[in-house]
Amino acid sequence: MEVVVDVEDLPKEKVTEEDFLSAWKSYVERLHANGEKIMASILEIDTPKLVDTNIKITFPNDTLRVELEKAQHPLMEFLRKSLRNYDLKLDISVNEEVSKKYVYTTLEKFEKLKEKNSNIELLRKTFGLDVT
Repeated sequence: MEVVVDVEDLPKEKVTEEDFLSAWKSYVERLHANGEKIMASILEIDTPKLVDTNIKITFPNDTLRVELEKAQHPLMEFLRKSLRNYDLKLDISVNEEVSKKYVYTTLEKFEKLKEKNSNIELLRKTFGLDVT
């Protein structure tokens, strides 16, 4: 027996940004609880934005985009059911400039901390700390 679903009859309730982010966080927590740490981490890289019914998320590289595309069906099923809106769509983009936000070397980490709190430099000088 074939099941036919009339797409027009599926719920399309209005979704607030707050409700959306709450559902997104719940899904990530569920992934963590199920031991799916990698996918949970991927979903935590960027805070998604809801624009009408489009969920926009940006990654620093194409590999992350591909991984989310492969795993998007359970995510979208969860979000659509939780938020009662079956018009929701995932819009994944790649912006390699985003990767520049990440700091890798000790010096880069120090400079990033200094941007956030200039007292770090005073602390370094006072105690004669080496950053390299």
